[in-house]
Amino acid sequence: MEYIGFPEQFLGWIFECIQTVNYAILVNGESTVPFNAAKGLRQGDPISSSLFAIAMEYLSINLRGLKDIKEFHYHPKCSRLGLTHLSFADDLLLFARGDLPSVSALHQCCMQFSEASGLQENMTKSSVYCGGMSQMETETIIQHLGFVKGDLPSNYLGVPLSTKKLSILQWQPLVHKILARITSRMQKNWHMQEEHS
Repeated sequence: MEYIGFPEQFLGWIFECIQTVNYAILVNGESTVPFNAAKGLRQGDPISSSLFAIAMEYLSINLRGLKDIKEFHYHPKCSRLGLTHLSFADDLLLFARGDLPSVSALHQCCMQFSEASGLQENMTKSSVYCGGMSQMETETIIQHLGFVKGDLPSNYLGVPLSTKKLSILQWQPLVHKILARITSRMQKNWHMQEEHS
């Protein structure tokens, strides 16, 4: 957080919050005596999401710094924008040219982040997607990273990911979900208005 520019006093407050975490449990509506947490913050603590957002900003700064590393090259479709990554909630999509030096630089940046933050990728939920590469290049990168190879098209948050432009047919499941949600909300609002009339 110091690297991002947070003042020392703020850092002190955060560390105090992390080091003095305690919990109480309600039993039959009565609060127990508070007890100290063994490992600091947990997911769901009020400050957790803010600290996670700060950590992801630190990662973003480091990933944007890859442009200054000679070995790193952007994915061909991302170079004009200088795009190395997209993040949504706790998901992270990383982009690089399909060569070992570029992928290694990207991976090294993530490893440094992991060391600094204590956050790690979930190997069972992580995949590498390669396109326009030989089988040998793909296997070299997969072996270097230790992730499984993902196949396209694949779905992310209900949207198909593909190296080609999506057809209307491929968009249909997402369109149906959106329309169903809109219809459901409209019906709820309509019923609420009827009850209040």
